[in-house]
Amino acid sequence: MSCMSDPAKDRVQAQFGASASAYATSDVHARGESLGVLVEETRPQSGWEALDVAAGAGHCALAFAPHVRRVVALDLTGPMLEAAVRLAAERGIANLETRSGDAEAIPFREGSFDLVTCRLGFHHFPQPARAAGELARVLKPGGTLGLTDNIVVAEPRARAYYNAFEKLRDPSHHEVLPLAQLIDLLEGAGLHTLVARRLTKELELHEWADRQHVSAAGKEQLIDMLRRLPPALAPLLAPRWAGGTVYFTLWEAVVLARKDG
Repeated sequence: MSCMSDPAKDRVQAQFGASASAYATSDVHARGESLGVLVEETRPQSGWEALDVAAGAGHCALAFAPHVRRVVALDLTGPMLEAAVRLAAERGIANLETRSGDAEAIPFREGSFDLVTCRLGFHHFPQPARAAGELARVLKPGGTLGLTDNIVVAEPRARAYYNAFEKLRDPSHHEVLPLAQLIDLLEGAGLHTLVARRLTKELELHEWADRQHVSAAGKEQLIDMLRRLPPALAPLLAPRWAGGTVYFTLWEAVVLARKDG
């Protein structure tokens, strides 16, 4: 792995290092519907070795820890891993380990894990095909991948508008993909899709923006974008104004895939 700085990954570290405490307490990350669905669909086993990639504050790794022998939380950002360690200590979880590392160059040997998870991190990877290959590489033959990420409509203008909306809130955002393209990337890496479910979650704009320290002017830009949605994007974001604020929805996919044996 090169020691040269990668501007995209530097942005991720800067953005999420400053936001670690907010993500440790974020309800959508700690208790979002996709977390329970991911555990349910993967059916983790007590003898499994598990890896959670782009683990953030550790919510996904901690959800799996009681069901597996060991789980490693891998993240690029030190303060996020520190938050995961604190949460594990608070919950009395002893089988969680942390490792600093890049999803596009995972620092483990081929075939190291029975289960690899990645929740709400894939849209930050600058080279998603490479990341998909790495997720598959570290799985044992017959191993399970459980992935959740936001997804977008396929229409090109709406897709570009959506990603601009996300990037205005979070400069480290790379790209949210349509579900079909996400599945194609995983299957191109040698994974066989077993489950693909779409969930909908509603967010309040100010709380969502505050997690990434968006300025008042930036929030006004986000609200203006919600008022001017391309027609193809309206069913996805579905903004509604109530109680002096604005709410909107995101689509999130839960994908379960298996590495060919």
